[in-house]
Amino acid sequence: MLIIKNCNLINMAGIYEKIMDIRVENGKIVEIDEDIDIDKYKDAKIIDAENNFVTPGIVEPHSEMGVREQIYRHEGNDSNEVTDPILPQLRAIDAINPTDEGIKVARESGVTTVVAGPGDSNLIGGTFAAFKTYGKTVEDMVIEDEIAFKVSLGNSPKQAYGNRDLMPKTRMASAAMIREAFIKAKEYHRQYNSENPPKFDMKMHSLMRIYDGMLVKFTAHQAYDIVTAIRLGEEFNLNYTVDKCSEAYLIADELKDFNSKFVVGPAYGGKRDHEIRNRDTIIGSIMEKNGLDFCISTGHPTVDISMTMVQTIMMHKKGLSRKTALEAMTINAANIVGLGDRIGSIEIGKDGDIIIWDGEPLDYYTSPRMVFIDGKIV
Repeated sequence: MLIIKNCNLINMAGIYEKIMDIRVENGKIVEIDEDIDIDKYKDAKIIDAENNFVTPGIVEPHSEMGVREQIYRHEGNDSNEVTDPILPQLRAIDAINPTDEGIKVARESGVTTVVAGPGDSNLIGGTFAAFKTYGKTVEDMVIEDEIAFKVSLGNSPKQAYGNRDLMPKTRMASAAMIREAFIKAKEYHRQYNSENPPKFDMKMHSLMRIYDGMLVKFTAHQAYDIVTAIRLGEEFNLNYTVDKCSEAYLIADELKDFNSKFVVGPAYGGKRDHEIRNRDTIIGSIMEKNGLDFCISTGHPTVDISMTMVQTIMMHKKGLSRKTALEAMTINAANIVGLGDRIGSIEIGKDGDIIIWDGEPLDYYTSPRMVFIDGKIV
């Protein structure tokens, strides 16, 4: 059992800068009170937060962590299987290396949960896994072994295949091939749930789950690719997000017409590629001003996970409110990937993923003083 006393608590569920105590038992938060009586819990480990800010652990909603390793050569990069542009049967969980240095860096940076998946080179690259950033094996760490599909729009699939004179060479072909796969999966799903199930097809058997509500994460940087992602998502009535979204702020007013969810980032870093030439940390404040549902991602290792707070602080400096900035890294991220019932806020019944900060969280000089995952100091 763990009791954290004297928390200046921001719990992402209605408590905002109030001195509270937290009790965690068997990995779950079981009590939040102004003064928990430690004499009632003789075996509890007592931590004094000393009135420092306490928040939920950070949730990274889109990365390649463990799939494309922090320090890697060819043998540490399993992110892109560029042998077929449509590969929904691939699973990131089968490639995640729990000893990836990036996982340790994430934990030290206050990131307690990561959603990791394939890279951008395939149109449909396979599935993401969600895992905690502490444990010796993936089985120890995993929350959801398959939480979402990766679908990529834009230049990456064109470059990976078009440069070899294969489809897709154009955005027209990209959209058409994705649409064809969705149509086939829909028919496979219909037959599978009929009295005459189809002959087993591993690709379609995996992809058909999008018609049972499994999340689809479209990757799109430029404005017109973002709109294509929304067009596909709405056409097939999918549970979807649009991720990376470098130019979403340029069409924020238009995006209000849709009930879409967005994973923003990385918005920080170089502009080495045509697709990301307009990325800017002002995106956070514009998304907030327009009432769009979004969370924040580094896209690690595109931007190193250690820069999680730096990127968000830069958005805050450009007008993103403090409250929304903190929510975008925690409860919004958890909700958008479908894990909000378990992580993302400090509430009774949720996982004991907690950060004690050594100062104001949105300050360049602040770091996590202590990080807890499932109630354990990590």
